[in-house]
This record gives sequence, structure tokens and C-alpha cells, in this order.
Amino acid sequence: MKILLTLNKTYRGMPDAGYWYTYLPLEQLGHEVYWHDTVDPEERDYNKIIERFKPDLIFCCMTGDPNITPWEPWAEIKKETESGRTKTFNWFCDDTWRFDNFSSGACGFFNVCSTPEPSYIQSYKDIGYSNIILGNWHANSEFYPVRPFIEKDIEISFIGAPNPTRNHFFNSVDVPVQRIFGISQEEMFETHTKTKIGINLSFNENDPNKKTQMKQRIFEIAAGAGLLFTEYHKDIERFFEIDKEIVAFKTLDEFVKKANFLLKHQNIVKQISENGHKRFLADHESKIRLRNVLEKIARC
Repeated sequence: MKILLTLNKTYRGMPDAGYWYTYLPLEQLGHEVYWHDTVDPEERDYNKIIERFKPDLIFCCMTGDPNITPWEPWAEIKKETESGRTKTFNWFCDDTWRFDNFSSGACGFFNVCSTPEPSYIQSYKDIGYSNIILGNWHANSEFYPVRPFIEKDIEISFIGAPNPTRNHFFNSVDVPVQRIFGISQEEMFETHTKTKIGINLSFNENDPNKKTQMKQRIFEIAAGAGLLFTEYHKDIERFFEIDKEIVAFKTLDEFVKKANFLLKHQNIVKQISENGHKRFLADHESKIRLRNVLEKIARC
């Protein structure tokens, strides 16, 4: 299949995950992929790209923010969708806080869209958009050099830039968490594989209400064969079995009690980590996730 990938190569000046988790896996699945970078494209005339490349699928991840991605070809994609000659698809990321003011309007530009939130499938159907599929986050196992458990030398860590909500959380708990930020994507891959217990906080600092949401970090921790210790978010049970493949918490007190228990019981950490990694490889690896998404797009 010829796929015109339309998304950002960088995000706020930093390399984004699209190269490792989308572009390369699509190529490895045997597709011919042209990447239109919505931050700084090589060819800025999107119509020329379509006419020259003649894609079978336009695969997008649009932000709707011209300050971040100034070269998003909304009008061209809408025209292509309406023409019926090329199927168009968009991967939405933040429906828990952007559905009302972005996704609910933007979905009409595309033949098919996906949401990372199982509970929002019905939200799309309620506004009359039926070609909505579940397209949750994933990670490319080829970039996580998993090694034996005993070689992991970071006991418990959180990888993510500081912000007020995260700072308040970690300042409020008596747990020796190693906080890591300002590292490259390659360093992040390695750090996840060196970590025994990886923490995920599910709230989004950009959301005025600080609601929780599905995070890509959930699958990156599992990709590195660390124990995913995550703030609970609705429907996470659809992706990992709690207390068998991951550990979840809802409050600060629960976080502290479970973290200190896990730090004292390495055999439990090892078993849950292994279970979670096996589940990741079976269901959430990038090539598996993208193959399933492409199959669903084709059926719509």
C-alpha cells in the first residue's frame, strides 16, 4: 500500500515519536511511505505530493494548532476525502479534553478516525460519525533492547518533563523515585529497559480540569520489560490485567503503599514485569497495532 503519512516530525522543537513508532513500522510492514512533515515539509504544495505519489491512504495525526504544526493541509485533505479517490484517516490523541473543541469537528474532514479512548467511541457515534475505530498507543519493540531482569539498575523511575502537577505529586510522596527528563528518544528507550518499576501519571497538564487519559508511556514501560506502575485511567483493563500484568493506583496513599511494597518484593516485580512484557509483545507492539488499525480502516 502507498501511504501518505501526514504528521509532525518534531514537537515544540524536539524529535517526536512518529519516526520510531509509525513511519518505520509501516515500512517494515511492507508499505511504501511518503512523510509530509506538518512542521517543516520538504514539499509545501500538498496537492503536488498527492498527484506525484498517488497514495492509497492518507494517514494523519493532525493537531489543529498552527503554532505547533503550521503545514497541516486541512483543505486539501477535505477535498480528497470528498473526492472519494483516496481514503483519509486521522489518529486523534487527546479526546478526554479535546473532543468537544477539536475532534468532534475535525473528524468530518476524514473518511475514518481513531480514538485512544474506548469510552469515546460512543461519543463520536452520538454526533453522527460512525467510522470511528479504537487506535490506542503502542511502542516499537526493536528500540527497546530488553535484557535480563538482574541487569536493570534503576529501581523506580518516572520519565517526563517537570510541570506543576507532577512536581506536587512527587513532592507529596515518600518514595525514592528517580525523575528523568531532558533526554533523547534513544536515551529514553535505554532508560526504560534499565528500570525495574516505571511510573506513569495519567493526568494531562494541558487539560484545564487535569483529567486522566491514555498515555503512550504506558506501553513504553511495558516495552522495556519494566513493571508498569500507573495511575488508574478508565478502560486500562482492556489493555493490561491489573495486578497480573501491571499495578495501578488511584490516590497518593495507595501509590506510596504499593510502591514501598513493590520495592521490598523483587520477585513480584519480576513476575508482573514479565507478564506485562508478554502482553505488550502480543497486543501492543507497533507493527501489531498498526496492522490492526490498517485492517479496520480498510473495512470502513
